[in-house]
Parts: sequence; structure tokens; C-alpha cells
Amino acid sequence: MNPTNARKRSRLLSSAVASASLMALGSAAYAEPVNLTLEYSCPFPLIGDQPIIAEISADIPAEVKVGEPLGPFQIEALTTVNEDSRLGLKLVGSATIEGVATSTNIITTGAGDRQIVVPLSIPQSPIPDQSGAFTVPATGEAEQQVFDAADVGPGTISVGGLVLDMVARTASGDVAPAPIGEFTADCTQVAGQDNILQNFEVVNDDPVPDPQIEVTPDNLEFGNVQLGLSAEQSVTVANTGGAILGINAITIDGSAASAYMQTNDCTTVAPGESCTVDVTYFPSGEGEQLAELSIQSDDPDNGLVAVPMSGTSVLQPEPEISVDPQSVDFGKIQVGTSASTDITVSNVGDEVLYINGVSLDGAASSDFLQTHDCAMLTQDQACTITVTYTAPAAGISTANLVIESDDPDAGVVDVALQGEGDSGSSGTVDFLLDLEGATTINANGSSLPLNGSIDAVLELATGLFTADLTIAPTEGTFQISRLFRRLTATAEVTFEQVGDTTGQLANSVLSSESQMYVQVPEVTTRLFGFKIPLGGGSECRTMDPVTIAMQTPDGETFEPLTGGNLTGTYDLPPLENCGLLTDVLNLFMAGSGNTIDLELTPNL
Repeated sequence: MNPTNARKRSRLLSSAVASASLMALGSAAYAEPVNLTLEYSCPFPLIGDQPIIAEISADIPAEVKVGEPLGPFQIEALTTVNEDSRLGLKLVGSATIEGVATSTNIITTGAGDRQIVVPLSIPQSPIPDQSGAFTVPATGEAEQQVFDAADVGPGTISVGGLVLDMVARTASGDVAPAPIGEFTADCTQVAGQDNILQNFEVVNDDPVPDPQIEVTPDNLEFGNVQLGLSAEQSVTVANTGGAILGINAITIDGSAASAYMQTNDCTTVAPGESCTVDVTYFPSGEGEQLAELSIQSDDPDNGLVAVPMSGTSVLQPEPEISVDPQSVDFGKIQVGTSASTDITVSNVGDEVLYINGVSLDGAASSDFLQTHDCAMLTQDQACTITVTYTAPAAGISTANLVIESDDPDAGVVDVALQGEGDSGSSGTVDFLLDLEGATTINANGSSLPLNGSIDAVLELATGLFTADLTIAPTEGTFQISRLFRRLTATAEVTFEQVGDTTGQLANSVLSSESQMYVQVPEVTTRLFGFKIPLGGGSECRTMDPVTIAMQTPDGETFEPLTGGNLTGTYDLPPLENCGLLTDVLNLFMAGSGNTIDLELTPNL
């Protein structure tokens, strides 16, 4: 056998088998054509290591969905063997060639590598007697692959090693003489080549959950801190969403940013987990110092969260007294009866405050009585002074509650006291009550806090009363998830009374009816840290007045001088003149089944 022809025959035969084997990795249908040419070194009998060239063509999808099978794929390959190789095979008496080519390949995704072994069968193919090139077919199947959520993202298919198991036969069907008749070649891919057959993407049709940032508290108040000392507070950054939250940056900004320092362990936060930002305040100079802790994340709805910070630098620690309220009016009460109220004394300084004395002074000081538990107050501590007014006769009584302390700036604080006795001869009694409570809007499930007062005149003979009801502006938040995913709206609400509140007090049970317009000056939301208006306006209010009927709850009592509880339900008419989103706002505001619960206490 001519050694030159034998080498040519081995090289071309190996190239044909390698090409057929490597094509087994591709998808034959409904995919993207790809091509790759690789060089191998294969050890062959007699002639040693020989280079072979594998020209690989395949159809492989560029996108694969999670859970959907990729394959199996039937592979058909046809390789041309040239005249020199045909002649070399004939010289050793070969009439046919057959065998198996085994290709080892790698699929790489975000979940790691997976190895795919693909066998290709080369059926017994005749070696023509006439001169000229001839073809060798090969067929095989690449096994089915299925990807899961861990694989989502970019992936590659790389061509790896190759093993050839070949048999050459004579015309009688016998195996050709050794060592060419049967041989195995474990081929090595030449280093430095681009062996990536296809780049593809694993995609997931299921909605991908978002991270959601939650920062508590929403502000830091360090209070008074002596120059040269420091104070520390912490902020918790939690992830209440369904995907990992990335913290991109945490910075301190503002006019006094240099007075604050932060350290944190926040990089990525898993769902349900949290991290901590520790902030230290180093006072400088004298006076209030303001800054802002800014937390940037990949929360798609709230990428920037700002936490306001304040601290006050003081040269030396001092006590500072705070008295609330600073005046008390007991109003009109019946002669011979009493009314009481509490006055809170607090130390808002940064040194111990000593209360040196509490006394009553003034022309009618004997109509008042005080008791207290005030002596020494540490920083942020408080005590209570209870003042009782007893009406001795018809007419107005005035006095002063005098509080003495070692506050260097306000050593003596006077609280003006007034009360009026009513003999009942006028047939009416005036009473002023503070109200506090909440109303629940049934349409969106939100609760709005309520504060205000009721100034009433009661006819003693009939129990009928008229009153001026005042409710302070308030605001509430509600989710508008039926329109937007996890979008929170904040509504400012005010109340305009229509006529007097009327009712009757009978057997210590109060019933009342009020009418008022509910106004919504502004409805906003926050997206990416910005305040976005959703509606409202100066003319945005209910089409008709709201009628609210309330009554003392069963089993409870109401007295003009001591107050009591009221509860009721009401319908909220639709809003009008609220801008383009008026109809949207009515979905979450208007309707029946709204409740109101109030506690009325003496305004003293």
C-alpha cells in the first residue's frame, strides 16, 4: 500500500466522519442555520496523528423557552471522499466503509454545563471501482433537552471531542487486513479555535417577579447632641418583593452632609430579607443641621428612597422645658360641678430638668386645684399636672398655673386657666368638645384619621342641640391595584360643613346629623422617587353634601361635660371636577358602607 495514498485516505475519511458526528448537536427543523469549521488531530494506524477538518452545519434555535423540549433531532450528513482516498482504500482490498462516530459536546447556561454525547451511524457504503470522488452518508439523533428557570439567560453550544470507530471490508464482506480493517481514533481538537457552534437565549414566559424596597424609619431625628460627641441611629432596608433587590448606591446629601457618616452591609437583598444602614451624627458649630440619606436600588417602581435627617449641635448640655397646652379654657359648666384636664411638662433638652415648684396664682385661684408628679425629668422624659376647675357660682373664674424649673431660658412658665359657672337660668348649656377618630372608605378599604372639634348649645328642657362641627384636613393612602400594579395613591381630604350639626341628648344617649361636602384638593402617587399627580383640585368635591348620622354606641353613655363615643355609617356621593381621572378616583372613593367612629373629649 502506498503510504502517501494511505495518509490521504485516512485524512479524508476522518474528516467525513467528524463532520457527520458533530452535526448531531443541531436542530434540523424550524431553527436558525449555523456553520462551524474545526480542525482536529486524530491518531490513525500506521500513519500516526493526522490533521482533519470538520465542516459542521446545523439548524439550532436561537431562542428556547423554559419547559418546552428542544429536540430530539434526526441528523443526516453527507461527506465527499476524493479520488486519492478512494484509491488508497482499494489498494488494501477495501470494497466498503462503515462505522460509528461519537461526538462529546457542551451546553452552557446560567445553571452551568451539561455534557451531550451524540453517536452517529455511518452505514456500510460502497467504495466505487471507477475513479472519482464518492459520498459517505451518516445519520444519528441528538437527545431531547429541557431547560428550567435556572437556565434563563444567554447560553452556548460548544463542540468538544471526537472518537471514531471504523471498519473497512473487502468484497467478500470480510474485515480488511489489520491494522486498517478495524481501528479507533480518539481525536483531539486543536487548541485556540472558536468552538462555539451557536449562541442562544433561554427565555421564560412566566412573569418575572420584581424586587420591592421598604425603608424604615422614613426619617431620622437625632435631637440635641453636644459638640464633640456623636449619636447613632439605624435604617433598615427590606425587600418585600419576589426577586433579589440590588442596592446600587447609598449616599448622604444636603447642606450639612459632612456632619453625617453612614456604613452599611447592603449589596443585594433576597426576598423577605433586609440589611442595615448605620448613620452617625457628628455635630459641628451650633444649631440645626439637615441632610438626606439617599438609597438607590433596582426597584422598578421606587428606585430612589430619600430619608430626611436632622440633628442640632449644642455647645453644652442644658435642660429645656416644654409645656402643653399653654392655656386651658374649661368652658361653661354647671355650678357645683367640676371638670379636669391634664397638662404635660416635658424635658426636650439634653440635661436633667428640675421642677422646683408648681402653684396656682390669681384672683380666682381657689376655684382651681392642681396635683402633679413632677420633680426631676431626664432627657425626653415627661410628667403630668392635673388641674381641676369647680364652678362656685355663675360667672367667669381665671387663674394661672405657675411652673418653676431650672431651665436657664424659661425658669417660670405660666399657664392661663379659665372656667365659667352656669346656674342654668338661661335654659341652655354651652359645651366645647374635641373629637378624634377615623373614617373607613369602603370602596378602597383605607382609613383616614379625623381630628377636630364640636361647639354645641344644648337646650336643657328638650335635650335638643345645635353645633358647629369642624374637622381638620386629613389624608389617607390606598392601593389602586385594579389599574396599576402595586401603585399607592395618597389623597388629601378636607370637609366643608353645610348648615349646623343638629341632634338630641336623651337618657345620656346622643344622636346627631351633619351635612358636609367632602373635598379632595390633591391625589398623588410616587414613581421612581417623584411625586406624580393623579387628580383632585380646588373644585374637586362630592356632587352632593354627605349626610352623616351618628349615635352613642349601645351600652355606652354621653355627657356634655365629659364627652363620649359616637359611631355611624354613611354614603359617599361621586366626586366631580377632579380632572381627567375623575372616573378612576370614583372607583376608589364613592359608594356606600363607609363607617365613622369618633371619641369626644372636653376641650380644656
